[in-house]
Amino acid sequence: MDSSEFKIIMSSDEEYNELCAEIFFQNQFVAILTQEKGLENLEIEIHSPVDRDFWVFRFAEFENALQSAKKALWQMQKIPEEQ
Repeated sequence: MDSSEFKIIMSSDEEYNELCAEIFFQNQFVAILTQEKGLENLEIEIHSPVDRDFWVFRFAEFENALQSAKKALWQMQKIPEEQ
């Protein structure tokens, strides 16, 4: 994501059946985007920072990180096997 301090890591967390997108800011975990209810019903779980009370970052950069995570999930979605 260019010069942004956000990073997206795709994961298959044991708590979820589907792939997830983990969002990091300055190498600290911020949120996880899950598709357990389908790509049309994505859910986000936002976590508190470890070393302060709340996150502060530019809205546009966070919005871009969310869109990048959503796009990555879309590109990596499971294709149902033909029957």
